[in-house]
Amino acid sequence: SSFVTKLEYKAQWFGKTILRIGQFEPSSKLCNVCGYYNSDLTLKDREWTCPECKTPHDRDINAAINIKKFSLLDQNLITI
Repeated sequence: SSFVTKLEYKAQWFGKTILRIGQFEPSSKLCNVCGYYNSDLTLKDREWTCPECKTPHDRDINAAINIKKFSLLDQNLITI
């Protein structure tokens, strides 16, 4: 929590906004293209292909895209 406090202080200092998402959002398991939830994904799976839209995903890049979407949706900045 010390890191978050420092980050919030610096963001306020520089006039920036920190966006947050819930700790248990399914960012890795959710296809960022069609929204398919891959419940079979485990931590050792680094790449997967969505069975619905056939999009190949790198787990970390997919999670980053989803985290951005979740945070912007919570702020009503984008609609999907």
